[in-house]
Amino acid sequence: MNTALARDIEYSEDKIRFDAACRNVLADKHILAWILKGTLTEYKDYSVDEIITCIEQPEVGSVMVENTNAPGRISGMSESDKSLYEGNIFYDIRFSASTKDTLSNLIINVEEQNDFYPGYPLLKRAAYYCGRMISAQNGSVFTNQDYGKLRKVVSIWICSNPPKNQEYSILRYAMKEEQITGKASRSVSEYDLTNIVLINLGNPAGRKENDILRLLSVLLSTEIEPKEKKGILEDSFKIPMTTKMNEEVTAMCNLSDGVERRGIEKGKSEMVLKMLKTNHSVKVISEISDFPEKKIKDIAKEHGITIMG
Repeated sequence: MNTALARDIEYSEDKIRFDAACRNVLADKHILAWILKGTLTEYKDYSVDEIITCIEQPEVGSVMVENTNAPGRISGMSESDKSLYEGNIFYDIRFSASTKDTLSNLIINVEEQNDFYPGYPLLKRAAYYCGRMISAQNGSVFTNQDYGKLRKVVSIWICSNPPKNQEYSILRYAMKEEQITGKASRSVSEYDLTNIVLINLGNPAGRKENDILRLLSVLLSTEIEPKEKKGILEDSFKIPMTTKMNEEVTAMCNLSDGVERRGIEKGKSEMVLKMLKTNHSVKVISEISDFPEKKIKDIAKEHGITIMG
């Protein structure tokens, strides 16, 4: 029998696979280059091809949100430590990126976020991630009090389901100097050490005013068929459909259909359960949910509910 627990497990497994596919697609250096060009001042005058050469190999879902003094964590970005307090929480994508003058060497984190209201402000979580990336440099990027070597960190959050009033927007948050008294000033490079970027997507239909918003909205859309999506990525953004990229985009599209179907099914099942608990008849529940009466009776049996009608 396909119990509620089994359905939940199937939905969760599909969601995990879909999230992994999204991360793999976003971690493509061509995609990351477009993201950096569209969000960071360091790369606004670079071509996408130039930015690609600046990006080190991204680590996908394998580095924990860490705060450790152990050597070698940032430079290699291949090891991770478990936080006693937060459990196994991983960065979606994390990588280093340089600039032409080599004076700037950034540590960048990219997150794909479906839930715009997860129960806490996303900006505070992003600030926490930045803090973790800053403190983790002690012992790898610098030692003792050699703070001059501290590298700038950036946390970029791609929000795929923002509310209507937030759609199609990019917000950047950075530390700025404020002269309260006098005319003294310090070099921007001394304090511009953290950036947070929120990229709020929307329906890409008819929207062409911003390259990165259109690219990501097309890429993560559940409405656009795989063939059309690949065509837009290749024709409009010159992203080569390598065998690997082709497979990842196809997998993401196929999994999104499964997640959507199971999500709808899960939502309907929860509604049916609530109606059963409030003594609605099977006939009424069937008319509202479009579930067959047998399926409703099975749900009632799973939860030990005596049904009406």
